[in-house]
Amino acid sequence: MGVVIGVAPRTRREPSGLCVVEIENRRGEDGQRVEHYLVRHLERLPAGTSYPKMAERCGEVAKAVKDRTRSRPEVYVDATGFGGELVDLVKKHGDYSRVRPVYFNHGDRRTQEKGEVKLGKGWSVCRMQTLLQTGKLHLPRSTEAETLAEELMDFEVKPQPDNDLYGAFKVGSRDELVTALGLAVQKPPSGRIEHAWLHLR
Repeated sequence: MGVVIGVAPRTRREPSGLCVVEIENRRGEDGQRVEHYLVRHLERLPAGTSYPKMAERCGEVAKAVKDRTRSRPEVYVDATGFGGELVDLVKKHGDYSRVRPVYFNHGDRRTQEKGEVKLGKGWSVCRMQTLLQTGKLHLPRSTEAETLAEELMDFEVKPQPDNDLYGAFKVGSRDELVTALGLAVQKPPSGRIEHAWLHLR
């Protein structure tokens, strides 16, 4: 059905996350079409990676997607904080069907207006957990996928009086891959994939 890239930039002291998801229509037991989310590529960009280098890498991945599937991916970039600058750079470094900034906020809903997406962290966490528990989220057998699974296990909700906190709070844990995955599975893209997938290298 389509390919989505989620990009979760972090500070120069932290690695950033990149996730590529193929959305595939399958028939459920009742014969109805059900969307499954196949994680095709996970990448942790080293701490200190500049935004231009990050955008360049996104362009390389997008080209690989198009070469293998003849489908231009959609890209959702976490623009919360300083990520807005990265959105413009990503647009210049790849052939995408569209690039959208995503702003995380407190809440349990997803809204889209004038090309921008506002995504409640609670909504994103619940969606990932639901897809995983219902067998609609498929992770590859790789070291990064194992790390992602660990991050999902570490992901916590800390209720606060005015704003619940979501993230990996254990010492040494990270959440950039979880965030990138959440961006990639938030909304099915348009378009169809007619060619077999070859893993990105």
